[in-house]
Amino acid sequence: MSITAISTPGRYTPAYNNIVYQVESTNQNTKYKFRYVFDIFMNNEKIARLKVTPQNDNWGQANIGRVIQNYVDSRPINMGSPLQNEPISKAVWGWLEKDWLIYDVFVGEEYSTTETGEPVLYNGLGSQGDPAYEPTGGDKRYVFNGIKEWFDGKTYNLSPFYLDTTDLPGEYDYNAEDHRFLTNAPRIQYVRPNEWGTLSALNFHFYPENIVSDPVYCAFFEFFDENNVLLVSGRTYNLITNGGWRFNCSGNTADQPVYPDFQNKMISYVGTYPQNLIENGIGLPPEAKYYRVSLEKSLDNAVPPTPTATLTPQPTTTPTPTSVTQTPGLSPSPTPTITNTPSITPTITPTTPFDCLVGCRSYGLYNYSAFLTLTVEYTDCYTGNIETIVIKANDSEIVCACGTPVRLSGSNNYDINDEGICR
Repeated sequence: MSITAISTPGRYTPAYNNIVYQVESTNQNTKYKFRYVFDIFMNNEKIARLKVTPQNDNWGQANIGRVIQNYVDSRPINMGSPLQNEPISKAVWGWLEKDWLIYDVFVGEEYSTTETGEPVLYNGLGSQGDPAYEPTGGDKRYVFNGIKEWFDGKTYNLSPFYLDTTDLPGEYDYNAEDHRFLTNAPRIQYVRPNEWGTLSALNFHFYPENIVSDPVYCAFFEFFDENNVLLVSGRTYNLITNGGWRFNCSGNTADQPVYPDFQNKMISYVGTYPQNLIENGIGLPPEAKYYRVSLEKSLDNAVPPTPTATLTPQPTTTPTPTSVTQTPGLSPSPTPTITNTPSITPTITPTTPFDCLVGCRSYGLYNYSAFLTLTVEYTDCYTGNIETIVIKANDSEIVCACGTPVRLSGSNNYDINDEGICR
């Protein structure tokens, strides 16, 4: 082997920083007209070839940052939801197509064996041909649309932004206090009720990463009144139709399909500002003084989301409409942000299917809440399937169920009445 690597960039590198490869060759001081040749590939497509004269007697280096910067894109258009051209600030969830990219670098060399001969291209492994030596040993490198300060050092440490819940008890855990959204901004941010905005989060797929991080499954919102009493809570889900990599809510996390564009979703944007919540189904209780945003990890056999985002009410106090304060978590660099604060651990008790040949009755489902939906689960008498139904605010439904229907979430101001035999 003629070429060896002295230094390579870290696995995750901001695109607007120096991205330097430093190599040495046994041929550098023994051949004529010697130059290192760097082939750069972006998402498996060759984008550049750089020929570099050695900078001193022992090594040569190339800074590929300027090349990489041409391929990231800062246009804030959401590419990860059915509304392909909506601004990312108005998304429920989403990703930016050129926000996070995979690149590869192969190194070779060219030289002549005589003083007057023409240089010949070698692959860096001892044979003629295109560059084939991989300084990272085949380990993929990633760049994201960002920059770090010079005093951050060479290694870009993303660990404060990992969603790491492996050391916390319980199945449904939130970000720990020492983990946060992709911002160093204060965890408490003040926003107006009419504002849109998103927060960004690392959302690594299990493949091909082997890091201490859990994929993001959903965002959890908790609304509090001026006396710090929890009023309601709700979730939005990070599934493929909302820009996440998880295909659906069934099956283990490790069994989810790996899509060719998985790297695009390694940063997810979640709508967390008041107008996002109002527009996207969570809602904003008029008596809420502030609210808190957390992320939940992607679970094996995850809990299916309800057809619409719902709020789970708690005992309320006298409504006092005011401006909203967020104690949130992560935001993209340019916009106001929120910081993730851990909270409670929710539990969901699955409904056991009933024998549909016994106890088939008609049930009235009455939701008396003025603004909250009510989500109820029941076993359908005719199919034997477990069904989920969402009752609108100030509305009711009649179902034919095997056994008494069970409230899953939403309004606490409701009735489930036995209306007699099914008709």
